[in-house]
Amino acid sequence: MPQHESAKTRLERDTLGEMEVPAGALYGAQTARAVENFPISGWTLPPRFLASLARVKAAFARANGERGLLPPDTASAIAAAADEVATGGHSDHFPIDVFQTGSGTSTNMNMNEVLAHLANVRLGGDPTAHRPVHPNDHVNLGQSSNDVIPATLRLAAAVGWRDDVRPAVERVAAELMRLAVKHRGTVTLGRTHFMDAVPTTYGRVFGAWADRLHTSARSGNEGAQRLLLLPLGGTAVGTGISADRAVVARATKLLSEYTGLSLTLEPNPAVGISAQDAPIAFADALAAIGRVLLAVASDIRLRASGPFGGLGELELPAVQPGSSIMPGKVNPVIPEAVVQAALEVEGLASACRASATLHQLDLSHANPLLAWNLDTIARLLTSSCTVLVERCLFGLRVNVERTRRLAAASPALATALAVRIGYERAAEVAKAAEAAGTSVAEAARKLGVLSDPELAEVLDVAKMAGAEP
Repeated sequence: MPQHESAKTRLERDTLGEMEVPAGALYGAQTARAVENFPISGWTLPPRFLASLARVKAAFARANGERGLLPPDTASAIAAAADEVATGGHSDHFPIDVFQTGSGTSTNMNMNEVLAHLANVRLGGDPTAHRPVHPNDHVNLGQSSNDVIPATLRLAAAVGWRDDVRPAVERVAAELMRLAVKHRGTVTLGRTHFMDAVPTTYGRVFGAWADRLHTSARSGNEGAQRLLLLPLGGTAVGTGISADRAVVARATKLLSEYTGLSLTLEPNPAVGISAQDAPIAFADALAAIGRVLLAVASDIRLRASGPFGGLGELELPAVQPGSSIMPGKVNPVIPEAVVQAALEVEGLASACRASATLHQLDLSHANPLLAWNLDTIARLLTSSCTVLVERCLFGLRVNVERTRRLAAASPALATALAVRIGYERAAEVAKAAEAAGTSVAEAARKLGVLSDPELAEVLDVAKMAGAEP
């Protein structure tokens, strides 16, 4: 094909005519058009998504070859090219913006063009003339953007959950459970509405955080399981036009082998083509994990406040100076970073939910957005969990003496008296203790509500808190 402008570009053709393409690009005219059409965010589809799309292409190439629908050398060349891309090769040749055609056709054709180019080079053909391997006729054989892109975003999300997000969440939960066991006897003052409540233990606090993460991770597992049902073979609108059922079944089996996931085909492919209910539900499950992380990080930050003017019960690792003007100040920077990441996760999940408004007629029209958001959520959760464990929880200390002292001094201990002397009389003791600035035991003693042995038994903070040895 002719070169242009001192070999900076070359001319290629598609069904709309000629198009200038960067001379060294592995892609062709359709990709170049998309780059010109969508200069919106500068964000491109993430590596895990592109790797999953390449695996789909490799699976179909091999399945089509086995079925005799592609010449063996063509099938082998396409599959080999796809394997290169799936392992991270040629990443610079996927430049299309996330905000593009809602079906992801531009990215599907970007992949088709790159693989055709690489396959033609491998076969000694003419890559810019698409000979002997054509992007549509050969690389895309038996596929449509409408079924391949939804299948790919499901694959990428499921792999990300299994390999990154779930292990990271489980690591946080495990570290919190370690702290829970260590501090099952550490008494602290319960707090509700930001006000003193009855005593509890830090073992219970840490354990509740861990249990909440375990629960949200189970929801993530359930959501990820739904992603394993793929709409492959539905092609354009779910009818399966131009698709060979045996090829689709074989490609799905190969994908299961490539990914280690138990993949199956959607009985009605239109379900996964016209709507993305399963990926959106998965985004909600990931957002729920983010909300637990937000609560945990916020509470850690609050319980570490001080050291003199706040609660001062937790001591966090000093990972960096906290102020450009106040010497010695150290801030809870890790929990603050995690909270911000969790807020971003919530926003991205909200955008995923909103994408359901583009489930119109026979196709969903926000698939690249959904793919990018799910991948970004996964990366944010994984990294947040990692830094929370390694830069905060590993070095976190509980000021055991301070927690017990605050618990023992609170008027809220009068709650334990109510069973013996009634609610109103106990409230009188609490008010007297607060007014005099003394302990509940001292106020109760002065009011003569119970004997000293009875007070010692009833107002035992460890017993009240259910502290374990």
